[in-house]
Amino acid sequence: MAAYVIAHEVAHHVQNELSILPKVDQARRASSTTEANALTVRLEVMVDCLSGVWARNVEGLHERGDREEALNAERMISDDHLQRQAGRGPNPHIFTYGTSAQRARWFDVVFDTGTIGRCDTFAAERL
Repeated sequence: MAAYVIAHEVAHHVQNELSILPKVDQARRASSTTEANALTVRLEVMVDCLSGVWARNVEGLHERGDREEALNAERMISDDHLQRQAGRGPNPHIFTYGTSAQRARWFDVVFDTGTIGRCDTFAAERL
């Protein structure tokens, strides 16, 4: 779990260094709440993808089962899971992290290849 949290925060730092965070923040301020939430989901699943790049490239630093632990951590903090836990059922209009399936899919997009170029969630038609 700790490795996933570190990878997640490093990925946000990468987004900041690439000026993605400021651009998305500006776009969110000019958007409706629903549109701003959708942009936030794209930002967060990009973090999951970048975390997959990191996981793929830290050969020798992770142990057997770490990938499954990372995916479980993503599930625990996914919008659909959190809303179900609160007894509200999934409401995609207020999502800010994405669903369990989206988060796992974007982590896996690059886990096998480590190709960071595949992490452009803003160009993707489907999350």
